[in-house]
Amino acid sequence: MQQIFLRGLGITLLLNLLVKPATIFGVDVVMQNEIGLVPYGDFSAFLNFTFLFCMILDMGITNYMTRLIAQHPHLIRQYSHQLFTLRLFLAVIYIIWTVSLFFLFGLPINYWWMLGLLIIHQISINTVNYVRAYTGGLMRFKLDAVLSVIERLVYLILGLLLLYTTLVRPISLGWFVGIFVSSSFISFLFAGFVYVSLVEFPRWKWNTIFFKAIFKQSFPYALLVILMMLNSRIDTVFIKLVHPNGATQVSYYVQGFRLLDACWMFGILFGGILLPIFSRLLKEKESVSGIMTNAFNLLISAGLLMVVLSIGTREILFDALYKDATQMTYDSWIFLSISFLPMCFTLVFGTLLTANGSLRQLNIMAIIALSINVILNIILIPILGAKGAAITTLTAQTVFGVLQWILVRYRMNERLQKAAWVKLGSLAVVLGTMLCLRYAFDWNIIYWIATLFFVWFVWTFSLRIIDVRAVLSLLKKS
Repeated sequence: MQQIFLRGLGITLLLNLLVKPATIFGVDVVMQNEIGLVPYGDFSAFLNFTFLFCMILDMGITNYMTRLIAQHPHLIRQYSHQLFTLRLFLAVIYIIWTVSLFFLFGLPINYWWMLGLLIIHQISINTVNYVRAYTGGLMRFKLDAVLSVIERLVYLILGLLLLYTTLVRPISLGWFVGIFVSSSFISFLFAGFVYVSLVEFPRWKWNTIFFKAIFKQSFPYALLVILMMLNSRIDTVFIKLVHPNGATQVSYYVQGFRLLDACWMFGILFGGILLPIFSRLLKEKESVSGIMTNAFNLLISAGLLMVVLSIGTREILFDALYKDATQMTYDSWIFLSISFLPMCFTLVFGTLLTANGSLRQLNIMAIIALSINVILNIILIPILGAKGAAITTLTAQTVFGVLQWILVRYRMNERLQKAAWVKLGSLAVVLGTMLCLRYAFDWNIIYWIATLFFVWFVWTFSLRIIDVRAVLSLLKKS
């Protein structure tokens, strides 16, 4: 099973490393500079607004199906038509709900067109993720990897055409939103083709009894995803609503959050591969310790390097990316970058708890984290703006991540392999010392970066935090 994990992870990471960084730095960042701080802030707020309730489109069906298909592959076609009908019904509910809230909250009426396009975007992306439940559950990780990047690849191509040719001048918010939504819709069409190839052509089939049964089974998954979405996306909505200079502060927050979100997207690739593997291992009553430790070590060791490197170079990094980066951007990033470490706990321990069916406990923990998120946002954002939202994110994610580890360790009685915590703790101390030395002695940035990578490499591989011999052996066998 470790061979399947590493092979699937390698293919997925390769494709995503080729596409997603190019999209972020070649299109996203340049586009924000091109269309301006306030228009991009409005777009981010509306995108997150439509994202907050897009779980209505799925109601936990995707995670439920991933786990079900991984454990029982023969059931892949049994409920396909009923699920297709149910998802169409949920899409109608989502549209009505989102449009109603748009008017209820008194959001700017002149942006109705953007609301409509972003609703199409959310439906498209959600459908792609649903199809990935089938590719992941069947462990078709090559196909799953393609589905994971197709939307970003199309967006990269269209974005480069828009930015670096003279086809459209000047570039407006409308053109940007147009290519953004077109990319997701094209990925939706591709996912539809994959679904028909793997399953069958969907047909309308209403079954009230089945719908009630599936809601009963999938509701805990739906609630968990909704709570996690709110935890990760509610910040920009709060900034927009409660800060007197909301649109500008949203843009400052998004400048850093975009990089955190990129790291999270790579992390989710682990979760997408781990969920079916954990599900099958638990069904077969095999140990998950090895895969859990390997995944956790990879994520935390890479995360520590990212945190220290990006904090030590944050002024240079954000000045290179944005023409309007400020001290608020730099300060916010310190807290946002550190947030990635507890988010790694969720990617490993949260995925294991999901595979184990511990949804009730996960939902309770998510509610605790969301409560902290809401309270701290209300208190800190009016005073600290984007930095207050970043502090809130770090606090809420830390509480959520630690609670999940406690549940895995003491309720499931699963633990990381020997000395894993000691090794990762020593790496954190060493890299933290490197960050302090950077400012204490005002090191030349090039020399400091080179030394940082050297120290990370030596410490990580000499302590076998990442066991190269084991990884190469597994890859060779696979």
